[in-house]
Amino acid sequence: MPYPVPASRLLLPRTAKEVRRDRLQRRVEEAFRFSPGVVLAAGAGYGKTSLASEFSGVYVALAEEAKDPAIFLWHLLAAYQGRAELQRVAELLEAGAWPSALEAFLGALEPLGFHLLVLDEVHRAEGPGVLKVVQGLVRLRGLRLLLLSRRATPFAFLTVLSERELAFDPEEACQLAKALAPELPAFEVERALSLVKGWPLGLRVALLAMRRGLKPELALESAEGLLAYLAYGLPEEVLWEASRLALLGEVPEAEGQALLPYAEDLLLERREGKLCFHPLVRGALKTLLPEVEARGLLTKAAEDALGRGEGVRAAEFLLEAGRLGHVADLLVREGFSWLARGLTYTVLRLLAHLPEALRQGRRGLDLLEAEALRQAGRYQESEAAYQKALRAGEIRAYLGLARLFLDTVEPARGRPYLEEALRFFPQEARLLLAENLLNEGRVEEAEALGFSGPRLLLRQGKPAEALALLRESGDPGLHRPPQNHREGTLLRALLECVAGDAEEGLRWAERGLREAEVLGSPFGMSLAQARRGHALLALVRVEEAKAAYRSALAMAEGGPARLKVEALGGLAALGDEEAYREMVRLARTAGDLWVEGFLTLMVAVAWLRRGEVFPLPALPLLDPFLRALAQSYPFGDGWENLLQVYPFLAERTLFSPPIARVRRALWRLGRLPVSYHPGVRVEIRALGGFEVRVEGRPVRFRRDKARLLLALLTAGDWEKEDLLEALAASPGEFRVLWWEVVNALEPGRPRGAKPYFLRQKPYGLFRQAPELYLDLLDPQAPLAPPYLGLDHPFLEDQARAYLEERRQALLQSPRLEDWLLALRLDPLDEEVLRRFYGTPVQEEALLLRQRALQELGLEA
Repeated sequence: MPYPVPASRLLLPRTAKEVRRDRLQRRVEEAFRFSPGVVLAAGAGYGKTSLASEFSGVYVALAEEAKDPAIFLWHLLAAYQGRAELQRVAELLEAGAWPSALEAFLGALEPLGFHLLVLDEVHRAEGPGVLKVVQGLVRLRGLRLLLLSRRATPFAFLTVLSERELAFDPEEACQLAKALAPELPAFEVERALSLVKGWPLGLRVALLAMRRGLKPELALESAEGLLAYLAYGLPEEVLWEASRLALLGEVPEAEGQALLPYAEDLLLERREGKLCFHPLVRGALKTLLPEVEARGLLTKAAEDALGRGEGVRAAEFLLEAGRLGHVADLLVREGFSWLARGLTYTVLRLLAHLPEALRQGRRGLDLLEAEALRQAGRYQESEAAYQKALRAGEIRAYLGLARLFLDTVEPARGRPYLEEALRFFPQEARLLLAENLLNEGRVEEAEALGFSGPRLLLRQGKPAEALALLRESGDPGLHRPPQNHREGTLLRALLECVAGDAEEGLRWAERGLREAEVLGSPFGMSLAQARRGHALLALVRVEEAKAAYRSALAMAEGGPARLKVEALGGLAALGDEEAYREMVRLARTAGDLWVEGFLTLMVAVAWLRRGEVFPLPALPLLDPFLRALAQSYPFGDGWENLLQVYPFLAERTLFSPPIARVRRALWRLGRLPVSYHPGVRVEIRALGGFEVRVEGRPVRFRRDKARLLLALLTAGDWEKEDLLEALAASPGEFRVLWWEVVNALEPGRPRGAKPYFLRQKPYGLFRQAPELYLDLLDPQAPLAPPYLGLDHPFLEDQARAYLEERRQALLQSPRLEDWLLALRLDPLDEEVLRRFYGTPVQEEALLLRQRALQELGLEA
């Protein structure tokens, strides 16, 4: 059911236009050139809304209830209705999945292109969740965001125009005076402007007061001063009616007909079918009402709101009336349904207003708070609240605690609460038990109890089917923090890494990270970083993967110990053996042995891709996929059937064996069009020396000329006669050298098989081979002279040409660091040296030149 957003909040008020604020319009336009968002931050009456009405765009006025980010998004959805395709966004919001709804909303707005969104009264809805939504909106290219608020914080990351910029200047004051009180002399207008210090609304009030013969000092910013002004000259019955109607902030125009002749005096704003009171005027008029009558009117407004099905709005009226007992009863009745709609922060905010004494006797409130804290990802506080509810006799807290430890994937801690829940609530606890059994690795028992879905398929050893099911579902809608890592975005990230494409896995992990950041969930952020690490590990972006895993560990501090397991597994995959032992310990403590097996095999395959064989321990509770992986490790000849069953192992995925072993398996299956594949990876490093490794092991050549032959082949393609001359070798000697190099690069090659890494006619390296790494072709390789130690004139010429090419590339870079590298190659280049004059690294550059001159025995 959509959240009801009043139409009046989506319409700019028809404000008076006596003053044209061209100066400020230009300031705002100029600010948008350098920032995607502009904040007009000033107190009430500084003309923020009037200025915003000069711009064409989408308008939303926020109220207190929009502190809940889900309600804020409902407001945005209502504002863009008819402008964008928002059906999917509405479905996610109705399911309570507001972080995913935000991502979907941003996607829906992209086709709109360049446009303006005005958010008015932002200070009323200010909160961490709303700030995250605003930060998401700022990411949207083409959207200009204009925020109207009484406070600059927490929006200082945008361009802020304050009261100093928004205040009237003398020219604008004269324009207003000509429209409102042309009979006043200029010096009186100047006095009034000075009195109100440029405050636009204050000047308006002062001018109207002076027109009536009042002293402008009476019309000050305080409610008392405004009340004196408002009371002057207005019929008592009009003033009394205004005070009653102002209590609600806005009323239907039909109810306020008696006020229309006095609209200017009361500073009324008219929006489609509504009369709206300025906040300061409302504050002044409220003081006229006796407290008992004000409470009665607000209570009546709450009853009317409840009659329209607007429970949250009713709670706001009851809070203002001070009827906290009524708020507590409303939460008992409707709080759980609000949680089901994702209004977590609304529930927590209302609960925070209730004193402990008032909660006595309303046991449901403790359970409600525990559930809300769990949905907000505040797990430690949630556990304490559930325990409090249990002590108060609320036995449904057993279900809540069971769900809590499912959320944190701690099956051992969840088991005793499940056993109690099964006694009292056998039907509801049955599926929770099934999921807990799944987390323990007891897959068949979980399925027998009715558990199904992608996670079951994954643990059954069917990752491709799990991924296909998740892709078909599009977005399962379970994205509040408890579900975020289970059936939603982060599960999709993991499955893409295992059975899809690691680039896609990285995209989903980063989306999950944004969702978790929006939620303010350290649990979700930690898990998202771990899944980012998995994707980066599969993509062989080692340093980035290490940083992601370390970030995941840092965010896991203070959370469930189980949360560290994936990050520790990732660090173990990068070579940290102590991290592996800690990962195993925590997985076993949590009671999740399947995860131990899954991560152990991830570690083993990652080690193999680096050229090391990981000693696999005995692994219990392996599913068919993981068991087949373990049996095939380290993927020598004979594992081709596994590749046929799981073809994603040939792609960029988490369990993909080294590329050389994958391609050899494809060759053995007849799916690689080469006559022979050696099944090894070759690394040739020519920079800073000359080294050859096959499968990570250094190659020792029996003859120095064989080593020289391979070095010459790395420098380019050769005709045989030229190669013989460069080697100073006879045809017979060359044949011996050639086959020594071939056999060194391809150990185990059968006699008569055509070489894979070398080619003839012309002679050279097969550089396109994905199993071959040549650092001379790597633009990220450390800068060093190649072929050191090989005394050959051709290679010396190639080294000079290579260094000059790298030097020229570095000089074309915009980075000072690259220029310094280029200068190190030729410290005496005066033209390059002049680039550093006046830069932060000038001294370092001059020192390089001085050292070079000293080495040559020259004066600096």
